[in-house]
Amino acid sequence: MSTPQATTATTGRAASRFSIAAQDGYNVRLRFDPDDITAIADLETLQIVGPAGAVPLADIAEIRQVFRQPRITRQDLMPVVDVRGYRDRTAITHLQDQVETALADMQLPAGYRITQEGEIRQMKESFGELGLAMGLAILFLYFSMVVTFSSYVRPLVIMSAIPLAFIGVPWGMLLLERHFCMPAAMGMILLAGIVVNNSILLADFIETARAKGTPLQAAIEQAIARRTRPILMTALSTAAGMLPVAAQSAVGLERLSPLAVVAIAGLLPSTFLTLAWVPALYAGIDRVRGRLRQSRNISVA
Repeated sequence: MSTPQATTATTGRAASRFSIAAQDGYNVRLRFDPDDITAIADLETLQIVGPAGAVPLADIAEIRQVFRQPRITRQDLMPVVDVRGYRDRTAITHLQDQVETALADMQLPAGYRITQEGEIRQMKESFGELGLAMGLAILFLYFSMVVTFSSYVRPLVIMSAIPLAFIGVPWGMLLLERHFCMPAAMGMILLAGIVVNNSILLADFIETARAKGTPLQAAIEQAIARRTRPILMTALSTAAGMLPVAAQSAVGLERLSPLAVVAIAGLLPSTFLTLAWVPALYAGIDRVRGRLRQSRNISVA
């Protein structure tokens, strides 16, 4: 049997090359019309030219189905079989949950294992690095404020407002049908920074007023009255600037829509909650510390 003839009829052969200036070019592959060979019976009648003339392939060869791996691929020196899937508009996290559910009951032979690669692996690695960066940022922020306020407690009061930034995030994501992704995680970091900045404005004003001899209650009232306007201006201007991105009307920034949605949905409730939470916690901790000092003085006396 002439192997080149069978190859040309089925998979085709590179007969020429189409050259393009400054490029590698493309192979011109010659093969039979795919519609002419669609079944094993078509291969049996394929005419093969030999020394004695053209004969059907079935006369000189045995035709049967054999399943083989066309290409051997390796990862970390281990042979692998790639199962690829492509998504349209479904969130990668939703697809991941479906894949894990489908593979939960699969029993693999000894020596085999299943790993998730591609977008899912990159997403997990990115979230891990982002979480580590956020943890280090919070740690460095705390120690920098310890030096600024000369206290280990005041920075905790300020940073206690960070969870308030995430209250409105799930509702905003559900309302606008956005999925949690890397831009959304970056939006949460942005939220945390804005909320901490607002808390610092309140705490710094209270500390400055008390250093001048103002009573605690009066210092808190003055801080709320004078810092509400700049805090609201910061929150509303940030939310207004994020609106085109959240609405996906900013050309080229459509993929950052989850970031803008997280920022807007988190800023609106957290801004007002911070104005109440930080002064209330500050006053509560200050009263507790005052009672502890009184109890120590009484015990010493």
